[in-house]
Amino acid sequence: MLLVSILFLILGFIGLYFGAKFVIISLENIADRLNISHIMVGLTILSIGTSLPEISVSIIGGLDKIFGIDPNIDGIIIGNKVGSFLTQITLIIGILAVSQPIFVSKWELRREGPMLFISVLIFLFFSLDGILTQFEAFFMILIFFIYLILVIWSERHLHKVKIQSNQSEKEHLDPACLEPFTSPSKKSSLPRDIGIFLVGLIILIIAAETTVLSAHDLSKEFHIPENVIGLLIVGFGTSLPELVADLTAIRRGSFGLAVGDILGSNVCDILFATGSGAILVNFNVPPIILMFDIPVLFLAIFFVLYLLWTEKKLKRWEGGLLIGFYSVYALLKLLFFQI
Repeated sequence: MLLVSILFLILGFIGLYFGAKFVIISLENIADRLNISHIMVGLTILSIGTSLPEISVSIIGGLDKIFGIDPNIDGIIIGNKVGSFLTQITLIIGILAVSQPIFVSKWELRREGPMLFISVLIFLFFSLDGILTQFEAFFMILIFFIYLILVIWSERHLHKVKIQSNQSEKEHLDPACLEPFTSPSKKSSLPRDIGIFLVGLIILIIAAETTVLSAHDLSKEFHIPENVIGLLIVGFGTSLPELVADLTAIRRGSFGLAVGDILGSNVCDILFATGSGAILVNFNVPPIILMFDIPVLFLAIFFVLYLLWTEKKLKRWEGGLLIGFYSVYALLKLLFFQI
């Protein structure tokens, strides 16, 4: 039974990855046709696309709770969102920096940095009573779309302002991030892109259900609280699309796309992905997440933004520090802060 649960969990992760990949490919092709810039793709299409595993897990978890398939799924769902955020902001960014130093602009840090704190504060505020209601979930989703509108507005405003070479250097702004996005996939027709999108969506739904149920079985088999499984195992598994997509973007020299994806994806995870499940049914928030994991998440955000702001880039040894930060957190979580 244990091996079966592990096998289905791995299959679920694989399905989430390929389902998200198909959706992203179709959306990238559409973005190519619309001449959308690299950073806009990173902050909107790619960030939401790579967050599809978290979104699908949240929605499927909500449906499972409604229909009584797994009425105690709350710890896995909430833990997944916080764990995915923490994994991306430390482990994933750390791996990216170790592979190649990451450059980031002041403009991106000034806009996206505060939103990382704000999104977690909103989640914390709504969770203080130990439950995320459907009404609160609606506001979380609304706030996320307001954020997206502001991103689009600032993107268009940036295009209207002629950036001189000395200003670009001062802002450490990657000029390539403003250029129209070119899809790395082969050009295809619109009907084919729509077909790929639908196939990816179906794979995501099946994989999300497989992941949620197998994670619940593992929690029972190992007698580990579901929030730990959600934070460390499911949170890492649903972060794999970001890791693969951003490593690919960095190797292509598109730093704006990679950084934009990480920042935008985290905001999407904590607001939209959480809200998309909680709007279907109320989710209970495990107290340990509020007392331990959220404070660690705030510390991680501050640490990452400090490292990025000092020299507007993340060096390899600083990436190693972030990987170490996540390792210490995971060890403390397993040894002392499970419940």
